[in-house]
Order: sequence, then structure tokens, then C-alpha cells
Amino acid sequence: MRILLFFLSLFITTFSYGQNLEAYFNLTRFNVPGGEPFIDVFISFNGRTVSYVDDKAKVESTIIVKDGDHIVDFRKTSVESPFVETDSIPNDFVDVQRFSLRNGKYSIEIILRDLNLLNADTIKFSYPFELFFSGNQVGVSDIELVERMELSDEVNLFSKAGYQIIPFVSDYYRPNRNELLFYSEVYNSDKKFGADNQYLVVAQIANSGGEVVGNYRKMLRKTTAPVTVVLSRFDISELYSGTYQLQIEVRDKENKLIKSNSFNFFRNNPPPYSDALNPDSLLEGEVLFTQMIPDREVLLEYIRSMWPRAEQLEKNIINNQISSASTEDLQNFMYTFWYKRDAKAPQEAWDKYHDLVKTANELFSTQIRKGYETDRGRIFLQYGKPNKLIDIPSEPSAYPYQIWHYYHIDRYSNIRFVFYSRELSSNDYTILHSDMRGEIYNRRWEAELYSRTDPLNSIDNNYAAPSEGSRALDYYNNPR
Repeated sequence: MRILLFFLSLFITTFSYGQNLEAYFNLTRFNVPGGEPFIDVFISFNGRTVSYVDDKAKVESTIIVKDGDHIVDFRKTSVESPFVETDSIPNDFVDVQRFSLRNGKYSIEIILRDLNLLNADTIKFSYPFELFFSGNQVGVSDIELVERMELSDEVNLFSKAGYQIIPFVSDYYRPNRNELLFYSEVYNSDKKFGADNQYLVVAQIANSGGEVVGNYRKMLRKTTAPVTVVLSRFDISELYSGTYQLQIEVRDKENKLIKSNSFNFFRNNPPPYSDALNPDSLLEGEVLFTQMIPDREVLLEYIRSMWPRAEQLEKNIINNQISSASTEDLQNFMYTFWYKRDAKAPQEAWDKYHDLVKTANELFSTQIRKGYETDRGRIFLQYGKPNKLIDIPSEPSAYPYQIWHYYHIDRYSNIRFVFYSRELSSNDYTILHSDMRGEIYNRRWEAELYSRTDPLNSIDNNYAAPSEGSRALDYYNNPR
């Protein structure tokens, strides 16, 4: 059985008196051969998003572990930040708790409250997880990302294998974070391979297609033991933007895979133009169709309009780098973009898309934004024309709204988007809700839509109060 890694970077947000509490959650599972497995629960608080009294923040953290409806264990603690000097930038601070549990299926509930904030909202979050370690088979713990570590004889909740290990409670590596340091454990290798024998642990970084990236692979020779520590690092300064997977594999002497574990992380590190923008698909003497567009401002406009079709790396470049790029760089980037989508006819692919951009500009432009920059324009260019469109410019208590219905988007069926305009005479409709994966999901969308004449409706209720002529939910569930 493959042990799955439950690593979640949770962005918990609430608004109360102008405060915006951000916290990141990480749960990692470890085994104790001959004893009970345990989980480590880390909650990292963004020090800039909590309230301070006498230069200290204080957050009440309640963690409850449940087996079904039965409470197995719980901790309630008051987590204090380090002392913050006047005019200094507050540091993040961490709550860590450890729970010994038997193998089984559980859920964890986390309740957070800012104790320095009067009438602060209580934030609740629940997350299911499964704990299973065999007493005889090789196992691999979850992978714990490490912020920093140091040798220490001190024993506490940060102690592992003679180190004080401070976790990195996130899965996002920004450009200035150039080292990926990680900790894991292998169990029962002695029972599989025999006492005092050698085996291999492979640590590697793979791309979204499962291929190992560059030289990001390490072969670590280990000696069998009940517990073997895997503590290593990668220099990721040249790992460019994208979603990757850190993998740990246990292999025998014949390089046969015995056990593995992994987790996904995102790297934000745009490559230099020499790597990202220069096409390598040209024959000698061939001319790019984009070289026939010499005007730099026109190129910039074209490239910005391509954002709805861009992958994450390309979006990073469009957002952060094209403004300072040379005309040649822009021509190369635009050509490479469309070559990737249609190697046989990149210009034809661009021409077809450009026609859609023109349509989006005609239909969705506002006084301050071009059509492709609006929410409806982006959805139109990314997913195409909807199969059905309901346009309601006037309805009692409701803002003007539209509901778009797609029969199919990729492998998904029956997809809907709700747009509304808070300005009654504006063409600027913003996305309010969608059931498309990766888009805004707002369970209170109907309440917000019908809050034009009753602002309290958008705060207290999930669904619109009954009123004459309220039809949006029916249109949503039964597209015409």
C-alpha cells in the first residue's frame, strides 16, 4: 500500500476590525517501531496579520483529533509571538503539537482565535487523514520540510534524530528561498533486507510529468535499521518556476523500488530570458512570424492578451518580466508560446486566438479595462464561448448578473459561472461563483447577488432571502 502524504498549505482568512489572520497548517506522520505512531501538527501564524498588545501577539489554538464523532485527543493552548520591538517587522511564530495514535482513520479539527482582538471571529477548519504503518513491512514517513536545524541534546517537540528541526510550514518556495531542506524516516529496513546490510534511498525532484529534473537526484547508501533518518537538501537556485514533486524512494541492491513517498511544491523562480524566451525550434535562416511585428508596444499588448491561455511559468513572465524585455525577447517569447501549442502552424494558432481577443474586447470592454482584462473576457478566452448564457440586467433586490453554462470543459461536465455587476449601468461584471475546479467557489453567492437592497443579507445568510422574482438559483440549477 502506498503511503500518501497529507501535506496541506492552508491559507485561513477572516476579517474582523480590519485584521486578516493568516495561518499555515502542516500535518506529518511518523512511526515508532514497537510503539504507537504519531502525528506532528504545525500551525504557523503570519506575524504581520495578528494583533499586538504590549508588543506581543496571542492566539488561542485548539486542536481536536476525532475518530468519527469520538474525540480521541485534544490540545488547547495560548500561542504567544516573540516580543516585537517598535518599528520592527513581526516574525512568524509556530504552534506545534504531537499526538500518539493507533493505526486508523481520523479527522483533525483546528479552531483559532486572536486573543488580542475584541470580538474576533473564531476560525474553524477540519481535515481527514489516515494513519497506517506496518509492523513488518518497509515504511516511509511523511516528508517534513525544514526551515532550519541544529545539533542538540535537548528533547522537545522539535527534536528528531539529535537535531532541533524547525519546520518550513508551506509548500511555496519564493525566488529568494534557494534551498530545499527536508527530513524523513525509513522503517523496518532491517526486517526487509536483513541486519547490517546496505540499501539505497533515492531523493529526487520530478516535474509534473514524473520526469526527474536535471541533476536533482541523490543516491543515498544506507545501513539497515529499525529507523533510518533521511536528512538532506537540494540547492534549487536554478530550479525555475513550476509545480514539482519531491520524491523519496527505498530501493534494494538491484535498484528495485520497494517503497516511496512524495509531496508537491511550487517554485516561483522565473528563468532568465536566455532560457525562457529563445526558441530552439527554428531552422537556419527561418523567420519568426513575430518578427513581422516590430512595434514593441503592439507586442506588449498582444502578449498581455495571451495571459488567459498561459501556463503558470508563462504567467509569471507576463506579469513580472515583459515590461523590461527587449523587442527581440518579446518576439521570441510570443513565437515560443504559440509554437508550444501548435508546432505545425504557430501563426495560425495565434491568428485564431487574436480573433477571439477582438471579440472579447468588443463584448466585455469597460471604460478602464480592455475586454481580455475583465473576468468575463478571461473566462471566454480560457474556456471558449459558453453553450448557454442567461443575462438578467434587472431583477428585484439583485445586481445585474449573467450565468454561463458549459456542457464540457476538458474532462469536466456541466460547468457554470456566475458574474455580476455592482454598478447597475456598467459593463464590468466580476466573477462571483463557479463550480469549475481552480475558479472562485463561493457558497454564499446567491446571498451576495441579492444584497443590493439588503446589505445584511450578504453577511448573515448563505442563501438569498425569499423575494418576489428571485430566479438566479433556478437559472443556475436549470440552465435555459
